[in-house]
Amino acid sequence: MTEQRFVDNGDGTVTDSWTKLMWMQEDSFLKLKKFLTYPHAKRFLDKFNTESFAGHNDWRFPHKREAHSLLDKTTSIKDKYDIDIYIDPVFTIGCGYDTWTCHTRGKITAYAYSFSSGKGGHKEVDDTLNTSVRFVRGEFDNTRLKITAVPQVKDMITQGGGWR
Repeated sequence: MTEQRFVDNGDGTVTDSWTKLMWMQEDSFLKLKKFLTYPHAKRFLDKFNTESFAGHNDWRFPHKREAHSLLDKTTSIKDKYDIDIYIDPVFTIGCGYDTWTCHTRGKITAYAYSFSSGKGGHKEVDDTLNTSVRFVRGEFDNTRLKITAVPQVKDMITQGGGWR
């Protein structure tokens, strides 16, 4: 019998049995019907925790390696634009294709990870272009996946690491 990696907890959350993390099943785009700047995503996180989503008040932005841990090129769902994103079908279709993470460069940029390309890079924090967030909780167990780095998106004109 094959071990089920992602478990639908029936309360709007999904537990990853490999990493021991709990994720929101629907991302912020599905919950709010709009994309978010990083500051707006931070306010949404505060509201999420104040309301104790799924009985928990310790939700947070994922680390970029945690976001990358969801990538699975053997399976996919469709995002808002009907584009394949490579996460397990236990997550709700129609979501955004990326997530803001906890990594920032001062108040100017924050790291966004794409479930479509499997790469990430820094975006301006006020950028709303297709950006959503998928909050997580728990302590990342990386013993099974052994993720050491996340591939970076590079801006071909300026080599700035952006999404342009």
